[in-house]
Amino acid sequence: MIIRKNKNEIKKKTKKERKKEIINMSFLTGSNVEEVSCPCDENLFKFESISTCINNEIYQTGINESVPFIQVAPMINVTNRHFRALVRLITKRAQLWTEMIVDNTLLYNLNNLDEYIGFNQNEHPVVCQLGGSDASSLAEAAILVEQAGYDEINLNVGCPSTKVANKGAFGAYLMKKPEHVRNIVYEIKKKVQIPVTVKIRTGVDDYDSFSFLKSFIETVSSAGCTHFIVHARKAWLKGLDPKQNRSIPPLEYTKVYDLCKLFPNLKFTLNGGVKTIQEAIALLNGYIPQKNKINSENNYYISVDDYKVNPLYGVMIGRACMENTTILSYTDKLVYNQDIPTTAYSRRTILEAYKMYLEHNSMLSNLSSAFELLKPILGILKGMPGHRIFRNKLDTYIRTYSSFMHCSDILAKAITDVDNIAPGCLDLPLNDQKMQQEYVKNY
Repeated sequence: MIIRKNKNEIKKKTKKERKKEIINMSFLTGSNVEEVSCPCDENLFKFESISTCINNEIYQTGINESVPFIQVAPMINVTNRHFRALVRLITKRAQLWTEMIVDNTLLYNLNNLDEYIGFNQNEHPVVCQLGGSDASSLAEAAILVEQAGYDEINLNVGCPSTKVANKGAFGAYLMKKPEHVRNIVYEIKKKVQIPVTVKIRTGVDDYDSFSFLKSFIETVSSAGCTHFIVHARKAWLKGLDPKQNRSIPPLEYTKVYDLCKLFPNLKFTLNGGVKTIQEAIALLNGYIPQKNKINSENNYYISVDDYKVNPLYGVMIGRACMENTTILSYTDKLVYNQDIPTTAYSRRTILEAYKMYLEHNSMLSNLSSAFELLKPILGILKGMPGHRIFRNKLDTYIRTYSSFMHCSDILAKAITDVDNIAPGCLDLPLNDQKMQQEYVKNY
């Protein structure tokens, strides 16, 4: 149960006064510090350690089997079928997403759809994200996605890249046209039976007030969209590239909580700046991250009295699991109270299982290069001895041997190299952080 401060101890203030009080909070993860704006009085905060947040069950009434609390964000050139296959070796429950697929890409490649929307049956639950601005084309593409067997369709209204938002006039650009987004959702929902969701930012360019965001949700939800995935940052379409748009605009987590409060009949997933499963659990419990000012090595969280609201439907993690997929190894146990997959016991079990995936799906080499097939595992040793050697050896072997050696054999050679320079590292249990820290310390 979340501990909250006694309301009798809190100085009475009007809602307007509280909204004016902005507290800038820092959250430290590694060397990255991100700002989170919170419209609440500091007296409302009760500091809790990360362990306390995790020990609280997300929902005291039990876990709903159908709720994808943890979602792996769509990332261009990352979340292809091979990356998703790797993630499924680590967590059976997290919801997987495709890369954004432009509607015309499907409509112009009807004889080769498997290359773009093919997936493995064990990927469920899996969402296909579509990009585009023409309602009719998107609706036709959605039909193909549904026929392929996806569980949901998502409309990208958050991508800030120049190619997408400026030249293509879709992605985050569409946030400026809520009525058009409503029409797109309406047309898609007329054609398919599976859920249609929308992924957005908290604002775009000068369209960044909370009243605009509220109005956007009202408009688009009127077409039947009941689930919004909110990247809790605004997007700047000019002046910032996609990478900068993921870090420079400050995080606005409380706007997402405010949406939960205003629209209790809708579902919201929070996206942006989440680095670990532990952080995701804290956010699902209604905690907002903040750097512990006394001891910067520990992550602390705040329980906000004002935000006893309809729980978040989910938390989405993106770049962090691209850089190190092993952070997802805690997902099934900590979030869903289920046993972790046997393939996720250690880095070796993951790599051996992925090697088997490559061996049993040899036809994939006809669709993907050796680099595309092995790219998903590049970060599996991040933070551990052998990480750089593993990446460098894979790169060298791909360039040297890929024309005549199977990808699974290339991976086997790189595994041998790690064993030689960091014996036992690959066998460390992923659920034993202390053992891993001791190994790094004594290496």
